[in-house]
Amino acid sequence: MYATDFEYDGLALSDFGMMIGSFSSPGVETVNSGASINFQTFRPAGSERFRFYGGKYEESFTAVFQICKCPWTTDSPYLSPVEVSALQRWLCRKDGYHRLHFVSKEHADIYWNAVFSSRQINVSGRTAGLELTLYTDAPYAYRKEQTNTWILSPGGSFFIYDTSDEEGYIYPFVTIQWQGSQSNSGKIKLSNSMDHEDFPLLLQGFSANDIITLDGASKIITSSPKRTDLHAHFGFHFPRIINTLECRENVFTLSADSVPCKISFTYSPIIKTGI
Repeated sequence: MYATDFEYDGLALSDFGMMIGSFSSPGVETVNSGASINFQTFRPAGSERFRFYGGKYEESFTAVFQICKCPWTTDSPYLSPVEVSALQRWLCRKDGYHRLHFVSKEHADIYWNAVFSSRQINVSGRTAGLELTLYTDAPYAYRKEQTNTWILSPGGSFFIYDTSDEEGYIYPFVTIQWQGSQSNSGKIKLSNSMDHEDFPLLLQGFSANDIITLDGASKIITSSPKRTDLHAHFGFHFPRIINTLECRENVFTLSADSVPCKISFTYSPIIKTGI
């Protein structure tokens, strides 16, 4: 990837008069690209062939790169203690992951959830830049977050094609709102053609004023207006967008005995790439 700038938690590196650079000689480098998997194999007694029985990610994506002053914005290539402090206050924090996006054509719609550690790069006793170590929340990156909304009648359906590079499933952030003029309570039952475990989303006691939010990644359900009886009316099976090697097509169907509703899915497809 070629980039001289990045955005982190709403601010850009260039806002500080800095750019991505290198203090080493140019050359070939090998970088992590979000596909570092540990494979489990074993060799049966008396055989020279190894058998495969699984694979898993052992660590999240990490990377190391350097930053320096933009030469066209300053007369001095060196950083003052105040400038170092401002950069590390922005980047090196303990309040959790923040969104990181590199400003380049190739990574226009790609981001990581990241934290940083930092080391000073000194030249003849003066600080010329910082070496940043990037730590992320996953072994891979994410594509730009997308939101899709559908208005469904009982028996209606909608289609999602999962573009993720990783097989498995993603829990989207879901909002559901009653549609129509009825005032009595009803239910929402939403199933996915790809979910062969046959665990549909099931909400009962749903009323015309309810807006339900389902944070599947955190396994949290909330409502507006606030309700204290949600746990008694929810099956605790959150909708999943599923991806296998053979199929990426998810068809979600609202059961015929459900109430009409508006449903929104917000999610970020997975992409295996490096920086």
